[in-house]
Parts: sequence; structure tokens; C-alpha cells
Amino acid sequence: MKKLLISNDSKKQALLNSNDSKKQALLISNDSKKQALLISNDSKKQALLISNDSKKQALLILVDKIGQKKEFFTEYIARNLPKDNKVVLARFSDLIFTIEGEKIEINIDETDYKIQDFDLVYFRRAGNIFLSLAGTLAICLDHFQIRFFDTAFKNIGPAGDKLTSYIRLSLAGLPTIPAYFCWHTKIEEKKETIIDKLGLPLVAKQLSLQRGKGVFLIKKIDDFKLLNKNFPECEFLFQRFYPGKNEYRLLVLGEAIGSFEKKIKGNPEEFRVNVALGAKEEFIDIKKVSQGMKEIAVKAAKALDVQIAGVDLLVDKKGQIWLLEVNRGPGLTYDPQISPELKSLASFFKQELNKTHAK
Repeated sequence: MKKLLISNDSKKQALLNSNDSKKQALLISNDSKKQALLISNDSKKQALLISNDSKKQALLILVDKIGQKKEFFTEYIARNLPKDNKVVLARFSDLIFTIEGEKIEINIDETDYKIQDFDLVYFRRAGNIFLSLAGTLAICLDHFQIRFFDTAFKNIGPAGDKLTSYIRLSLAGLPTIPAYFCWHTKIEEKKETIIDKLGLPLVAKQLSLQRGKGVFLIKKIDDFKLLNKNFPECEFLFQRFYPGKNEYRLLVLGEAIGSFEKKIKGNPEEFRVNVALGAKEEFIDIKKVSQGMKEIAVKAAKALDVQIAGVDLLVDKKGQIWLLEVNRGPGLTYDPQISPELKSLASFFKQELNKTHAK
């Protein structure tokens, strides 16, 4: 390790440069503005922190990656704000989401900062890679009443991805399963934290896939290595595992239930209950849908602004109802002799066309 110390009394600045293979740090202080700049190039984290002596107003600048120009930009902004302001530069990949129903906590990894510590958030650059994550964060900031630029990010979609939908459903007060999200580059280092929060076994859901694909049961800590090995560039949402008593699909049409089906495992060794993976359907008279299930399903579809939705619910061994997923363009059984779905959809379209004609 080599260290270089340069002192300049006239400007009261100090420069510390470390060339350690694992970490480099640059510290610049200026007494006249009472500011400090800390740049960390650790292989696991890059963050730029510009802080002032007193904590009053705080600005978070988020980027896809940290480089010299973005560091200069952040430093310049900080030096031209009142001295009692604070400016933090971080990457989107540094954001950690912990979801416990309506309680959503967003931390900046390897710092003590939470998103609520900031008065304003600027999405300097998300790029294509972090576009969906930026949209998810925008929804949270809007809920927390934290100002951010640009507000257009909250309209990214229409669907975003599974994380975006999950956040919307959780903030709507629906019974979502406790979950944890971190960027794929941090999964290995966060595996013990994930287990501590969710327990074992737990479920890992690949954000970009549907119909049961990309969903895995993590039974032991070594399973995380297989996840990283087989899907090194994929994002996952981790959820607590509840052994289900029954799983159901409700077809929501506006504010009504068009069909009610129970899903039956085709393979008793398979923890996923998806028709696309061999599960069977048992259609039940919609009059037997409990009021609790109906309210959850209709509210969930509304939360995502979906008028025709397949809402999946789990009833665990304690009788608790959990919202699993809301499916846009849900799969249908195209045999009217077996399923009431087509008949219900035809009636729904007729009703909506009459509304249009009435106008």
C-alpha cells in the first residue's frame, strides 16, 4: 500500500490517496465551506458523499455508475448550495428494499442513510438497466411525499416489473408476503441478511419471467451460489415461504369476480402451483368466494389499474390470506363446458360496450 499526503495551508486542504488493491479513498476538506468529499472505489460499493457540519436539507443524486464527471457534478452542486445542506451521490444498485406490508424501508447499502433522510432525490441517470428500478423508487418517493426529479419516472410501465407491482400492492395495504430486494451484484454478500429477515426455506422470484418460470425454493445458504452461477445477470425478489393449504385464482372483471378456481398440484414434490407447470384447475361457483377474498382481489386489480386480471391468492395453514400476484392478460381455459371465464368475459364486454353507447 502506498500513501500520499499533500498539505496546503493557504487553502486548508488535505489530500489522502490510498492505492490499496481493494479500496481507494480521496478525502478533501475545505474549512471555508465546511464540506467534506469522500469517494470510495471499493469493488463492492462506489458512493460519493458530500456532507456539511449541520444536517438540515439533503439531496440524493442517483446514477447508473459513478465516474469522474458525476463526481465533479456532485461536488460542484454541493459547493454552490448553502453550507448547511448535504449532498449524497449513490448508484441505483446501492438501493436495498425491505418490504413488510405497507412498511417499506429503502436503505443505501453500506451507509447509514435511508431514503427518508432526503428532502429531494434527483435521478441523474438511470440508463436502460435501472429504468424499472427507477420507476419503482419513484412510486415509493411519491408515497413518502419526498420530492424527486423527474416525476415522469413514476409513469414508467405500464407494468414495470414484478418489483414495481409488488411495491404498489404493498403500499395499497394489501396482504403481500414479506420480501427483500437487492441488485443482483449484491445477492451473494447479502445472503445472510436475506435469510435473517425471511428465514429458510424462502422463495426467489426472477423479476422478468412469468407463469411459474424463474421461481425457486432456497432451502439452504449454499443455494444462493447456484442462483448466482445459473443466473448471474438476473434480478430476484426474495420472499418468505408459507406452506400453503390452498391456492386460488380469481378472474377480476372491473369490480366483479368472473370466475373462481382452486389450483391443485400436479406433482406433490413441486412447491409451485401453476397451470403452465402442470397444476390442475377446479372451478368453483363464484357465490362461494368469501367476501375477504373478493375485496382483496378487486382492490389488488385497482391498485395496478388493471380491469381484467387474474389474481392469485394463497390461504396458509393458519387460514391467513396472502396476495401472491396480479396477472395482466391472465391465462384462460378456452372450453366453456369446463370454465365460466369466456362467458363472464363476454358479459363484461357487453356491459362495457353498453356504457360506451350510453355516453
